[in-house]
Amino acid sequence: MSTATENASAPATPDYGDPSTPVPAHVHVEPPATEQERSKGPEPKPMGSLMAEIAAKWKLAGELAPPGTGKKFDIEEYVREQRMAIFKELCPAEFRAPIDRTLLPNLKAWDEADAWSGTHPGLWLWSHGTGRGKTRMAWRLLGRLHVRHGRQIVKASGQQLAEKYFEHHMDGDPRGFYRWLLRFDTILIDDLDKVDLRDRRYVRMIRELFDELYARRKPVVVTSNEPIAFFRKIAGESCARRMHEVCNEIPF
Repeated sequence: MSTATENASAPATPDYGDPSTPVPAHVHVEPPATEQERSKGPEPKPMGSLMAEIAAKWKLAGELAPPGTGKKFDIEEYVREQRMAIFKELCPAEFRAPIDRTLLPNLKAWDEADAWSGTHPGLWLWSHGTGRGKTRMAWRLLGRLHVRHGRQIVKASGQQLAEKYFEHHMDGDPRGFYRWLLRFDTILIDDLDKVDLRDRRYVRMIRELFDELYARRKPVVVTSNEPIAFFRKIAGESCARRMHEVCNEIPF
């Protein structure tokens, strides 16, 4: 299960006076003065060193660069870089490689999914086979929403969600599952059809989950090797109707 909750509205300035705080190489911090040095007073710093220190501190604070540089620190670019670093830790490398559109098996479906705005209703990406690009597209969408827009995201398989759901039930706090899941801005449910649908408890979880997603108008991306019609046979007509209300179905 993967989550990214860092939306980094602005980077906080570290306390470099705290010995436990690591100091980046670009930040100059003076060592504590000896008694003899304190009696002599501070030594003047070379202008280049002083300007570099001010620039580093102002950069961390997202303020204007020192006078004379003619530049302004791009705080938005800095935040995007931090979000991208977080996303790369979550997303498997195979889904971060450059995309060759000539190798996509269903370019029309790819472009339709890629045009999603990230709002409710979400997407249901399905195909009867693997290797069609469903999960690749899902990660692409989540990365865009997190890096560009600061969305808090979570990715979990259907089976992981089912297990977490019943952990909360066993703890006597069934609503705790939804408090945890629905705090995220965007949700990716991967391989929903891999849930053990022979277990009626898991079927109940799926019905409840889509009711909650609909009630909260929560943007969600579902990948599955089965269409929504498959779940109609197992979870009932009302559940399938709710799935259609929560997701736009795109066959890959």
